[in-house]
Amino acid sequence: MTEEGILFHAKHAFMPNSLGYCGPDENAKMLSGLQSGKSGDGLVNTLEKFEAAYPFLKLIARSNGRNVFDYSVPEAYWIGNSLLRQVPHSEFYTFSHRELQRKDRERTRELFRQLDGSALPHHTFYVMSTYVASTATDGPSPGNERQRKLAELVDNCRISWGKVVRVRKRELDVIGRPVKFEDGMLALGPPARKLVGYNPDVRPFGRVKTGDTVSVHWNYACDLLTRRQERNIARYTESDLSLINRFLEVKSKGV
Repeated sequence: MTEEGILFHAKHAFMPNSLGYCGPDENAKMLSGLQSGKSGDGLVNTLEKFEAAYPFLKLIARSNGRNVFDYSVPEAYWIGNSLLRQVPHSEFYTFSHRELQRKDRERTRELFRQLDGSALPHHTFYVMSTYVASTATDGPSPGNERQRKLAELVDNCRISWGKVVRVRKRELDVIGRPVKFEDGMLALGPPARKLVGYNPDVRPFGRVKTGDTVSVHWNYACDLLTRRQERNIARYTESDLSLINRFLEVKSKGV
């Protein structure tokens, strides 16, 4: 289970790392581990250098008495599962305020105060609290270009999901629901079709087929999702959206 957890985590961390957004400059090592299907100490050492993702895993694992790379731990962070609700709010607050070393600590305090213990250490919440909540006081007005770009950034950086409707050599045609702004609030838009990359040499994509559901990060298919995982990612994404919108609504009223 631990090796599967390492590989699952690496699959979801791979694309932002290859784009230079997070983690060490060791993308070739990550790709080698993913293509071989074997974790190894080298891949673990690389994943431990991620400034945000690895600390989140440690937080979830510590609160649940699990190994950091037990499959359920990275699954909780990237997709969502019941482990998230076992993380005490006080520990998540301390972690977000201190361990992540965010620049705007006052905004972090305000966000957690407004949400009154409801926030969960889910990757999508982290993305939205970083990019959306941090611009709440001077945020974009409905319909402008800044708002469109912010929604696009959130949509790329969160883990989304889509149903495969066509398989190409190194691209998948998928249908998913992108994040957008509606009346100043975030929402999942109507189903839309787009192309995402994938690597057929990384298990299990050698057998990907029409009708499969895949997780997507920065327009790259990370893994095939089970029906349970598809339900969970939809559920926790909706929860994250609701929490951030609650904060945005309060800020829009000048509170």
